[in-house]
Amino acid sequence: MVLLLLLAIMAVARWRFALPGWTVLLDQLFCFGTVPFWPGAVYGLGLPLFEAVREGRAWLVIPGMIGCIYFQPSFPLVAVLLQAALSGWVIREWAGEVGLYRAEADRQRRERYELESLRAELLTANVRIARMAEITERNRIAQDLHDNVGHELTGAVLALQAFERLWEERDPLAAEMLSHTKERLTKSARQLREAAHRIKPLAFVGIERFEEICRGFTACPLQLHVFGDTSDLPVYLWSVLEACLKEGLTNVIRHSQATQVDVVLDVNPFIVRLCVQNDGEAVGRAKDGVGLRNLRQRARAVGGSISVNDTNGFRLVCVLPLRQRNGIGDTREDEA
Repeated sequence: MVLLLLLAIMAVARWRFALPGWTVLLDQLFCFGTVPFWPGAVYGLGLPLFEAVREGRAWLVIPGMIGCIYFQPSFPLVAVLLQAALSGWVIREWAGEVGLYRAEADRQRRERYELESLRAELLTANVRIARMAEITERNRIAQDLHDNVGHELTGAVLALQAFERLWEERDPLAAEMLSHTKERLTKSARQLREAAHRIKPLAFVGIERFEEICRGFTACPLQLHVFGDTSDLPVYLWSVLEACLKEGLTNVIRHSQATQVDVVLDVNPFIVRLCVQNDGEAVGRAKDGVGLRNLRQRARAVGGSISVNDTNGFRLVCVLPLRQRNGIGDTREDEA
């Protein structure tokens, strides 16, 4: 009973605390010290053998094995020792596999956190870049109006004042000054109109651009279906959706013989879903193209996903999350 108690205490201590491996020598010492009083104590060597093999230090039980040879071991003793060694090896290998799985899970979790952080930084950078571009454009417009329109208007005001004096004095130069004033006012109006034209974007971003792309597709009949409110979609989502639409229509031309294309844009308070589908038979594989890989990376950067299916024609589905008012990518919050 004392031997079993000592072996149990040592086993629990090694399980609970980081004890050095040589402590299994104490277990063997307990067993050999008990053999003169109880011959069955030699079976207790199975526990230190199990511990040594489980820790990968089987050489620590060499004294115990030598002692077993000295006591002329029986078949039951050999069976017990072999079972203890086998159990220790199995548990060691199992613990190693579990450690590898945990390390791999930690690595994937760390990479996922890094990707989430990178995505948040990209979204924040997009908002900041858009805001900086807006401020830069406002400064350019203000500078343009000040340097050109403002200068001409100031000159026209001075010319009108001079015309007023000349008119009161019946000076013949009054007509010439009036003509000069008209020219400056006309030039100011022209510069103001040109500045307004430069403010207007060259290309639409949003549902107008979607409709324009669909109207320009002439390979086969196309139907565009829009559900939900698209007015609040941020610009960075429109850029991804527009790229997906172009890629889907390009794959219709390159990889299928379609007679009908359906484009469905569905917007709800949480996600926006774009589906580009045709009824043609696939003539080539489009899943592994460079365009689709780039689209997947862009979609993952904003927290979305892209899936394709070419079993019946070609279908491209893009799902992107919508940020709420307290989200990173909500431009309404930044404007407020």
